[in-house]
Amino acid sequence: MKKLLSLIINQHLVVARYLLVIAVILLITTLFPRHNFNYDYELGKPWKYEDLLAPISFTIKKSEDSLKHEEKLMTAAIKPYYRYDQQTYEAVVAKGQSDLSRQILLLNRDSATMVTSLDSTGYMKLATMLLDTIYQRGILKLAEEHKYSHAPNIDSLNLLVGTNQVYSKEVKQFHFNSSFTCKYIQDYFNNNYPDSTRSTVRFIAQTLCENLRPNVFYDEEKTDEIRKSELDKISPTIGAVEEGEVIIIKGQIVRRDDSNTFDKLNTLKELLSQRQTSQQGQHFIDQYKTDIGYLLITSIILFIFSHFLRIYTRGKINRLREIAFIFLCILSFLYLVSVIVKLQQVSMKFLSLYVLPFCIVPILIRSFFGSMVALYVHIVIVLCSYFIIPLSFEFIMVHFLAGLVAIITNEKTYYWSDFFKSVGYIFITYCIGYLAISLLQETTWEKIRWNTFGWLVVNALLTLLAFQLVPVFEKFFGFLSSITLMELSDLNRELLKKLSRKAPGTFWHSLQVANLAEAAAYEIGANAQLVKVGALYHDIGKMLQPAYFIENQKTAINPHDDLPYEESAKIIINHVTNGIAMAKKANLPNPLIDFIRTHHGDTRTEYFYRKYCQQNPGKEVDDKIFRYPGPRPYSKETAILMMADTIEAASRSLKNPTEEDIDKLVENLVDSKIKHNQFVNCDISFKDITAIKKVFKRQLRSIYHVRISYPSAAKN
Repeated sequence: MKKLLSLIINQHLVVARYLLVIAVILLITTLFPRHNFNYDYELGKPWKYEDLLAPISFTIKKSEDSLKHEEKLMTAAIKPYYRYDQQTYEAVVAKGQSDLSRQILLLNRDSATMVTSLDSTGYMKLATMLLDTIYQRGILKLAEEHKYSHAPNIDSLNLLVGTNQVYSKEVKQFHFNSSFTCKYIQDYFNNNYPDSTRSTVRFIAQTLCENLRPNVFYDEEKTDEIRKSELDKISPTIGAVEEGEVIIIKGQIVRRDDSNTFDKLNTLKELLSQRQTSQQGQHFIDQYKTDIGYLLITSIILFIFSHFLRIYTRGKINRLREIAFIFLCILSFLYLVSVIVKLQQVSMKFLSLYVLPFCIVPILIRSFFGSMVALYVHIVIVLCSYFIIPLSFEFIMVHFLAGLVAIITNEKTYYWSDFFKSVGYIFITYCIGYLAISLLQETTWEKIRWNTFGWLVVNALLTLLAFQLVPVFEKFFGFLSSITLMELSDLNRELLKKLSRKAPGTFWHSLQVANLAEAAAYEIGANAQLVKVGALYHDIGKMLQPAYFIENQKTAINPHDDLPYEESAKIIINHVTNGIAMAKKANLPNPLIDFIRTHHGDTRTEYFYRKYCQQNPGKEVDDKIFRYPGPRPYSKETAILMMADTIEAASRSLKNPTEEDIDKLVENLVDSKIKHNQFVNCDISFKDITAIKKVFKRQLRSIYHVRISYPSAAKN
């Protein structure tokens, strides 16, 4: 037990990495669909698997679209119900007779021509006859929803009379409103009475028109009751499938035709999904076999990826926060994929899955860790997404190709304008890829879903978010992107301008070291931009006491001549600690500060150490006084800077060097670093060191204009 605890404590970072990988595997596994129907199919596309036989007997459920279509047809076939209001008719007749009697009395009193009682009775009968005729036909008040020509069931309706009498009548058989009915009354008198008597009976038409009211009204409650009753008669199923029956054969087009293939597949998928969640009491393996399968495949993918990070990025990605960031990006995007898929299946069916911005994560990872890591991350995301997205392999292929383009086009992206070019290339790849896949799958141009190109535009716009997220993650996780490095390499930045003013010799030395280191990094595939910027800032600590460093001494007077050797060594060593303090104050990123820490490793200030030993022969010397605090270089980039810094400084002592002098200088200085174990903490190989030596020799020959010595011509 003690050994186990000791191992965990001593290897806590390794344990934390494995725990992180296991947690990510479990979280990703929860995103996969839980059913025993692991086939991808689309309406109108061929079935690409072997012949599918029904594993169980089941009743075929109609698709949601089919049910909605039937409901729409049924609703359109139902005539609205209107109710005849007998009370309105009786009230209008009574009121009309009363008003007419009063009007006759007024005429008898005010007019010279008296209306006799016989005439009065005849007028009353005439008015009652007209009202009976009008209200037997009915004055219809159309509901708002039935007033427009595009509304359903406007030609005819069901008329309710009494409690249970229903008559089907055409709308045109009714009087529509009071004004229309009043015109009918006036036309009656105009057509049946001569002009001489028309003025006498005019008051009858006027009185009747004033009392007209609709008596046929929309019965919404009855209409809804009948509609609901009819809709309940629609069957949600359409036939049945027996166990062992052939549902679809390989190559058959998935259609919604007489064979109901599409509905059969949807029903079987739903039933097997429900069966998966309700399998209680079964053996553990049978109950959770889908989960176990997903867990195993995810474990394989993630552990292979973790092994890649451990072996092929050693020295580049070794901190827990870097690994956590990579897995966070993978997990976050897969959760986004899962959410979009569920939305598209449940409530947002119009949403195309081509809107998913698969290129965001590769761009982010490429900005911080390089193209190789971005490629492997993209592969992991594509493989895992294949089990989440219910679409064909061709869909995944299009996104995979777009991701490759995103990685390639961001290889040397240093300016914001380059990002827009990159997104343009990504969009073009999406369009060409989707068009190519569509041409392979569809038989005619008309069947291509052209609206998908609109979703690809949205995809490209979402991809632009990646470039806005770069500085956010950069600050939060302490990473360095290529854009930030480009900004920091600007010689007009305050810290570098101050270095050029206060210590011009050191500034020139830093530029030379940056050129040497950048060329060497390119040669062995290291981060050339990072080592170049690190070289520009590695000696900023010399600004505090520039005169004590030989490259800044303008006269023959050396201030070290008046100091003890240990004091001189302290001043020289302090430029490292001073540089770290200045870099932190200027908010330089930690990866650049590491170049300041490590560019001398834990070597000695050899000149002052040897002078001290000569001055104090036989005295035991504590070389810690003359040794830099370290640490030693931990990466290829920091190792390159150490070599470039040492070689550039030593090369200044060469006067008219020959090719042999330069070769000897480079070999001796690099071999000295190796001898003193300065590269034991980084993953640089002897092959890399050999290549770096060649670059340094070539660069120094160019600087000092060394020419190759040609043999003299032979005498004739």
